Amino acid sequence: MRHLISNQVPERNIAADGVYSFDLGVRPTSAIVVHLRPLNDTGTLANWNNAIRLAAAINRLTVLWRGQAIHSMRGEDLVAYNWLRWGLLPFMYGSNDDNTNNERRVVSLPIIMGRYPFDPDSCFPAPNKGELTIELDLDIADTGYDTLNLSIDVLELPDAKPTEYEKRVQQTLTFSATGNNDVDLPVGNVVRGLLLWGTTGYGGATPAPSWGAVTVLLDNQEFGFRSVDWETLMAYQALLGRPGLNATEDDHRHVITTDGNAQTELETLGGGGHGPATPATYRNYAFLDFDPTGDDKFSLDATSARRLQIRANAETADAVRVVPVEVIKV
Repeated sequence: MRHLISNQVPERNIAADGVYSFDLGVRPTSAIVVHLRPLNDTGTLANWNNAIRLAAAINRLTVLWRGQAIHSMRGEDLVAYNWLRWGLLPFMYGSNDDNTNNERRVVSLPIIMGRYPFDPDSCFPAPNKGELTIELDLDIADTGYDTLNLSIDVLELPDAKPTEYEKRVQQTLTFSATGNNDVDLPVGNVVRGLLLWGTTGYGGATPAPSWGAVTVLLDNQEFGFRSVDWETLMAYQALLGRPGLNATEDDHRHVITTDGNAQTELETLGGGGHGPATPATYRNYAFLDFDPTGDDKFSLDATSARRLQIRANAETADAVRVVPVEVIKV
């Protein structure tokens, strides 16, 4: 088996906000890696960004085959998904991750097309020229960065003959009221997981997260998750050996002794200025994993289902997103 990592889109400046489309390769594709290359805009040091905030430069990232979306989500959703499913950080701060103003950064976001990278059985099969494309809706400047450059690499497996790939297309809606809200999901395929995002995470003295408690229903029968509180869903990543990304991400504190022999506690803000006063982005995400063993032993089989839904006992009625991870047979 061979692999080939190649630069498909050489580095270029993105001159204006908008949607940009690029052709991808013609060999079996295991991963597409989007490299965001902005300049730091850190004249105000607190504006320094970590990877998840820089990933928000991608309002929408869509991979299309013959014009049909097979992967579509926001940049920060991709960061959270890669972490919660595989424990894969986006090289968390990327290259040149200091706070020097006008220094060029690189943050790399992989889009894995199958169950794992480098898996010859689970990747996107060889398309014809022009059939596989990527579309990016980009914001070229925001707090902490400007002058956005972009490049794209692909990881191809020339000898692969895959039997499947994965489809991940987000659904967006707004809960109409608190209490039970059902979100209908696509049927007809095996589902390996659900990425959830809610506008309101678990925070404050009286937390009221968008999703509240979560139940999955397959043909009106509970499957995998029943009335699990939003704030406890993250804990189950620990069963897979992944540390949770808590409310302050990588913020940390130092206790020093001053000249007067008094101890003073100082806080170092990593995570792009995510301190106690600024809720961290990860508290708005959870991943419902139906394939923890990596062999579909526990996967949700909706191939013959009549209805698949996720039920939220919502505590705040606001916008949410769901990204089903579907297995598409070749």
